[in-house]
Amino acid sequence: MTTTPTPAAYRWRQPRLARGWETVQLIGRMKILAARDGVELPKTYHLVRDFYLWEHHRADLPTYMASLLGRIFDQPNTFGTGPIHHLPTKAARTRGR
Repeated sequence: MTTTPTPAAYRWRQPRLARGWETVQLIGRMKILAARDGVELPKTYHLVRDFYLWEHHRADLPTYMASLLGRIFDQPNTFGTGPIHHLPTKAARTRGR
């Protein structure tokens, strides 16, 4: 019997569930890290929708988001699957304004 590798999005879902975190709790941690980088993420309700799509393989996980998740879970960023498409122009670097 052969096993299929775990899809990339599920690799982020399992650590979240193992910690008992709801999606909103994970997003809060992402927003803190992004703010330290000088990046403003979209509204939480947009990210909740995006996480649903990513975790259910209906959309690609953007590289920047995978980078944040890698930092939160202390894992390498090997699961970024595409460019950032959904971030508004506000999400550009704002440090130094």
